[in-house]
Amino acid sequence: MDDKRIVALFLERDESAVSITMEQYGAGLLRFASRFLKDERDAEECVNETFAKAWSSIPPNRPDDLFAYLAVICRRTAFKMIEKQTAQKRSAELVELTAEMEECLPCPETMDRTESSISETLNEYLETLGRDKRAVFIGRYWYGDSIADISKRTGFSKSKVKSMLHRTREGLRKFLEEKGGSL
Repeated sequence: MDDKRIVALFLERDESAVSITMEQYGAGLLRFASRFLKDERDAEECVNETFAKAWSSIPPNRPDDLFAYLAVICRRTAFKMIEKQTAQKRSAELVELTAEMEECLPCPETMDRTESSISETLNEYLETLGRDKRAVFIGRYWYGDSIADISKRTGFSKSKVKSMLHRTREGLRKFLEEKGGSL
């Protein structure tokens, strides 16, 4: 079944929307959640929570790309689970990723644009990058891949990956400045 029809079921509050969505996207979301959550039960819980959140957020939202919409919910849910599990011992990798991105992104208090606008601006920047730089950036900041994992996958040295990420973040910072200084 296509995304438009599934979203229509959500909008009609037809409970079959959840089971159809689980059947169609459950395995992909489970693989996605497992990239962040090492325990399989946590990943399954994350995916189940994703479906519950989708049920309560559609409507009012009407996503065009249902898997992308679910992936955003899943990623946030996974990060909240990690945060809760490591409340006192924060995940060093998440802290590192946050610190890296703080170099070029405005603080949340000053962001006054909608999430879709933020996404559009980031996508606009990513479209200016070559395939390799975009893949490295997305691997690091969307999937949370380590430098070592990106290096293995791309065949680039770890220092080249770090350099690419640094230059890409610097490019994003400049891009945002040209756009008016904030997302």
